[in-house]
Amino acid sequence: MQQQSGQFSLVPSFVKGMAKNLSATGRGRKQIIGMSIDACMVIVSLSAAYALRVGELNVVHFSYQFLLLLPLTVLVFMGLGIYRWIVRSSTLGLFYQVVKGAVCSAFILLLLLYLIPPESSHPRSIFIIYGLVLGMLCCGYRMLWKAFFSSHRKGATVAIFGAGAAGIKLASILKNGEEYRPVCFIDDDNAVVGSTIMGRRVLNGRVKNLQSQLLRLEVSQVIIAIPSLDSEHYSNIYDRLDAVGIPFKTSPSSVELLSGRSAISEIREVSVTDILGRNEALPDPRLLQSAIAGKSILVTGGGGSIGSEICRQIIMQMPRRLVVLDNSEANLYHIGEEMLQLLANTSDLAAIEFDTILCSVADRARIKQIFTETHFDTVYHAAAYKHVPIIERFPEQGAEVNVFGTLNVLDAAISAGVGRFVLISTDKAVRPTNAMGATKRVAEMVLQAKARNSGSTIISMVRFGNVLASNGSVVPKFRRQIAAGGPITLTHPDITRYFMTIPEASQLVIQASAISKGGDVFVLDMGEPIKIAQLAETMIKLHCQRVEQAGGMRPDITIKITGLRPGEKMYEELFIDDSCQRTSVEKVMSADEQHLSWDKLEPQLVRLRSVLVGAKPELVRERLFDIVYHTDQQLKATDESSSVEGSEVQQLSAVHS
Repeated sequence: MQQQSGQFSLVPSFVKGMAKNLSATGRGRKQIIGMSIDACMVIVSLSAAYALRVGELNVVHFSYQFLLLLPLTVLVFMGLGIYRWIVRSSTLGLFYQVVKGAVCSAFILLLLLYLIPPESSHPRSIFIIYGLVLGMLCCGYRMLWKAFFSSHRKGATVAIFGAGAAGIKLASILKNGEEYRPVCFIDDDNAVVGSTIMGRRVLNGRVKNLQSQLLRLEVSQVIIAIPSLDSEHYSNIYDRLDAVGIPFKTSPSSVELLSGRSAISEIREVSVTDILGRNEALPDPRLLQSAIAGKSILVTGGGGSIGSEICRQIIMQMPRRLVVLDNSEANLYHIGEEMLQLLANTSDLAAIEFDTILCSVADRARIKQIFTETHFDTVYHAAAYKHVPIIERFPEQGAEVNVFGTLNVLDAAISAGVGRFVLISTDKAVRPTNAMGATKRVAEMVLQAKARNSGSTIISMVRFGNVLASNGSVVPKFRRQIAAGGPITLTHPDITRYFMTIPEASQLVIQASAISKGGDVFVLDMGEPIKIAQLAETMIKLHCQRVEQAGGMRPDITIKITGLRPGEKMYEELFIDDSCQRTSVEKVMSADEQHLSWDKLEPQLVRLRSVLVGAKPELVRERLFDIVYHTDQQLKATDESSSVEGSEVQQLSAVHS
């Protein structure tokens, strides 16, 4: 960088002052100055061409040609749009246009030499030399102007980690902006290390003296721009850059960079999602369209973390109608305002009908009324109580909403002839050890039992683990604890959980619903489980880096082990058994699980319903776990003929009494 800035160290101060004054000049004046300089270049080029061809500088014989060539050349340059370019942020396109203008000017000179012959005989081939000289001079002074401003820009000096297509595209964007000034690349690939790209050296990202090299170049930030970077490699790069001690950020995805959809403003701080995230599957636009476009959609629990993101994904696929149902007034207000603003500001979405409904799924009569008044093609049922410690204290509320609320919405959907019903489930439903997980497992069993006799309604469920940064999850909890100075509270040093981002989970849910044939149990491929202690340590590192970057002292934040909470598992599972297979959607699997028929499950729901009012929490938990863990015994006692729908047991009314 010192060499770069030194290129113009000998420029007199008055020249620098003139350059500053010129850069502050209005656009119209700059265009007039550009035209004047080009006119001077025409005179210099014709004089130089004459001198090179004839051997003397006397061009008085071309006075008439001069008078016509000057304005005609400027007009040609204007017609090519050359004066509309901003030179300091120009690309090769400008210089291509200048060369075209020089060629046109040369042919104008040739034409003038034929139409208005000089007073004495001179070689007409002079126009070739003139065109070459004019092109070099007009391009040359613009290049010098661009280089001068590039070397004197005040933007932050940055190194780009990644010398591939995305890194090169990012460097091209940054060098034409004002905020950043790329001075070098960093890469781990020995094939490119030591080479020069766009005039910038590629440094080795694995050498011990990387810090000294970056300091010598006065690098103030590093921007990571590597396509398809998995969490393991991201974490490795993070550790190396953290050791170097230079702040670093991350760029938009390579797809957005290469397509030109991203702006410099989208360069952001590295987040915990970048480091602990996984390789996300790109959604299939055709499946998203087939599931949503032109349809009437209901999302229950649409104000929650998953439900609201499903709404965001749905609205972009042009449904005919989107209705959001939630029992939280605040959540419903926020998602309603967000959707209405989006519809108002996006002309393509203006025709979509949108509505919100404040209602609990436990209100069976109201749910039935909603389905009677409005026809829905698809229902995404995300409404549920999800917090383990709370439902452990109030299992009757968990059963009321998660079990019977699901049954209420499902029955109303089947009666109304809804095309598809999709339950959003959780990995805590697999071999549950807490009341919340048990309620979600019983809800799954309800869907599996009802799927055999659901009429025209295609029933499916999608099971997955935790989503990063959802409401009430460990990520926002850790953020609050870090902001307060610590400590971070962790129940066990070895506890693990599955994680994925909310947008990816929502996209996969919609795609899974599109391929369902009825009774499907879809399980999202969550990758490898993550240790919560590792998550906490990473968040502490990121916070400390931001504090130091702002000029503060590195905070001392500790991790405190509090012990497992009631019902909390050391690890989560996604499959009840090993019978799973891949589907046509990447990262969506299908599980083939045995289940009870409705005539076997219904009596157990009757017994569960009977203890919800006034019963002790221990009895409710006992009934829930009795349904879950006695299923295998009941399945063994049921012969194949009992699986055929034909039972005339009329106990449904008792379930809802």
